[in-house]
Amino acid sequence: MAVYAIYGGFCALVFFLLLRSVIGDLYGKRRASGSQQTPGACLEDIDRLYGQLSARAMQPAPGGLDQGGLAREWDQWSRRWEDDVATVSARCQLDASAGAAQKQLAEALDGIEELRRHLARSGENAAEEARRVRESLSAARELLKVK
Repeated sequence: MAVYAIYGGFCALVFFLLLRSVIGDLYGKRRASGSQQTPGACLEDIDRLYGQLSARAMQPAPGGLDQGGLAREWDQWSRRWEDDVATVSARCQLDASAGAAQKQLAEALDGIEELRRHLARSGENAAEEARRVRESLSAARELLKVK
């Protein structure tokens, strides 16, 4: 009986850890609220985020001409990027800026987020313009009776 009890306890522990892992992956993990990073490390993190956004800006606009895969890929990237921004903001405690350097870092991070929003809007505008062009072309095809 003791062996069965130990085995049952072990199985229950493994089941609990597995369940906790799955729930953590599905519903997200808590942001690391560890110690505050140094301003230099925060600067490197924000510079890294800016580099990622700059590289992303060189790619086709989100929701642009190919509305299927590109829009989904942009959405996935945007979610990961927003999580990174929130993590950096929490680690660097930019919401409660105390020093002049932290205020500048907070302004830089806000500017980077505004740039991302601008990229998303420009992609939506490009998608709308592409839709109008496609509609005009299809109307012209119908009028010319060309396939």
